[in-house]
Amino acid sequence: MTDYTLRVIVFFAVFAALIVWQWRSPRSTLQKWRYRWRHNLLLFSSGVLVVRVAQPTLLSLVAYSYNEGLLTYIDLPSTISVFVGIVLLDVAIYWQHRVFHTVPLLWRLHRVHHTDPELDISSAVRFHPLEILLSLCIKSAVIVVLGIPALSVLLFDILLNAASLFNHTNARLPKKIEKIVRLIIVTPDHHRIHHSRDINEANSNYAFFLSIWDKIFDSYTHSAKQGDLQIAIGLPQTKQYEPKGILSLFTMPFWTHSRTTKEVKGD
Repeated sequence: MTDYTLRVIVFFAVFAALIVWQWRSPRSTLQKWRYRWRHNLLLFSSGVLVVRVAQPTLLSLVAYSYNEGLLTYIDLPSTISVFVGIVLLDVAIYWQHRVFHTVPLLWRLHRVHHTDPELDISSAVRFHPLEILLSLCIKSAVIVVLGIPALSVLLFDILLNAASLFNHTNARLPKKIEKIVRLIIVTPDHHRIHHSRDINEANSNYAFFLSIWDKIFDSYTHSAKQGDLQIAIGLPQTKQYEPKGILSLFTMPFWTHSRTTKEVKGD
């Protein structure tokens, strides 16, 4: 079994299990799920195509420079090295996510993810293909510079995919379990705050897998101002905004600020 096959099998197994969970124990009633799923899955398909085209070249570049990274100069037991590699990749994606919210040019790409007016498991794959490509390039650079072990990369990809699906799921853990789990990993309630239309809440809770990064780097919000059950989901604007049609999602990063503002106010 190839690494890619393993990733795909685990992804769809987790996807199926979480669909059952959000179907049996929905956190909120979704109003536009058919419309949203069609768009989200089309974006997902385009992202998969980008990965399949770009990954072979990036893997070749990574392999060419593989023995030059930081961890290759540190004598660690293989198990510890794999663990450290996973942690380093996780903190790297935390900062990548935070920078995508901070740098206007990068936010143009990432805001496509935040235009989803509701949140469920399909939101986990709602990313513009150019953001997918850029993320793949950033991850490859991190692997090369830090000398991340190949097993760390495989395990982290599996964990990250599962975590992203989990923390976007339209379901809620029991309060006692939520309190414990949130100490370690990002939960749906933790991440839901990040999708709030409140700008301060949207600019918090950047972590994807390990929740500790938000606390260490002072970006943690425990509860929404409106209450966790009343969070308004979408872009941090004064009115709800959703691009009209799949084409607008693909072209959204290239819109001018004035057009975006005008259409937000016009909704």
